[in-house]
Amino acid sequence: MKRLVQQLPLSAIFFIVLFGQSCHKKDKPTPAQGPTAYSLDIPGNWQKPNILADNPLTVEGVQLGRKLFYDENLSLNRTQACADCHQQAYGFTDAGNAVSKGSEGILGTRNAMTLANLNWNSGYFWNGRQPTLESLVQEPMGAPHEMNLAIDVAVERLKDDPDYPALFNKAFPNQGITTVTLRYAIAQFLRTIISGGNTKYDEYFNKNPRAPETYMTPQEKRGYEAFIDEKRGDCFHCHSPINPLFSNQNEREFVNNALDVQPDSGRFLVTGISNDFGKFKTPSLRNLAFTAPYMHDGRFQTLDEVLEHYNSGIKYSETVDPVLIKHMDADNNFAPVPRLTQQDKDDIIAFLMLLTDSNLVTNPKWSKPN
Repeated sequence: MKRLVQQLPLSAIFFIVLFGQSCHKKDKPTPAQGPTAYSLDIPGNWQKPNILADNPLTVEGVQLGRKLFYDENLSLNRTQACADCHQQAYGFTDAGNAVSKGSEGILGTRNAMTLANLNWNSGYFWNGRQPTLESLVQEPMGAPHEMNLAIDVAVERLKDDPDYPALFNKAFPNQGITTVTLRYAIAQFLRTIISGGNTKYDEYFNKNPRAPETYMTPQEKRGYEAFIDEKRGDCFHCHSPINPLFSNQNEREFVNNALDVQPDSGRFLVTGISNDFGKFKTPSLRNLAFTAPYMHDGRFQTLDEVLEHYNSGIKYSETVDPVLIKHMDADNNFAPVPRLTQQDKDDIIAFLMLLTDSNLVTNPKWSKPN
């Protein structure tokens, strides 16, 4: 793991110099110390994370963000925290629910995505409508089907709290509790949730980056081979092993994966481009053991169901990704052409389990503070 230490603006740091004093003189008062830079543990082969220059990570900011993440007072009726729909035990997803239920009992329409490794995303939510973590934070807080609390009201609640004013002052000296510092604190905590580098796959990759499969069990190796085989799994176009997250950030960051003949609007609501209709973010394949159910609407409960969709359930629409169209019979109304045996599916799942990181669901630094 490599350590990434956030560089703080000079205005945020107070250097303390202690001068020797004679034994009969009292020590001079120690000036107030600014926030302490926070060091991220980044897996060695991963790219530099996307972190806003005006929101560098600090120990105090991360601690504050963690407290806010678990605080139910940030919902209108004070019954729901961010952590209720993003539970650590489930890889920071919503405890097996297809869609999340808000603090007032209203069901949403999207599956709660994992919060792990958000530093390497270029767009947030299933349709990528928010460009940064700092802009993301405000939306679920104010959404009627989620926490349903206007962020300016949340700020007033925090100002009236006996603990928060001092905590905000430590994390953001002389800035106070504002909509900006509230968003920035939670974003700082989220940026620390990093999962990678210590899975079985990472172990094999570190031993032999060009051929990690040489260390796999026979079934895991068969699964890896099916995963990258264009005539069988053909998974690698959208979930590239070259990408540490097993996702994609190029032309297939958002794809129509052939779920419906009349697909959900998806990315179209963000761009207004007709070719983006039905396209959703390509998720990471890390920690699938914890994050069921799957897809943007949580329609599949198991990985076997997911693979069977790509095997025999893909449905044609105008914006379906070309990688999937090639597995359809164009002479038979684009009916899917099955190509995976049950053994193939079992093998691919065995390979995907190599991406499981138990540290994500057990590490106390991301759990609810005492």
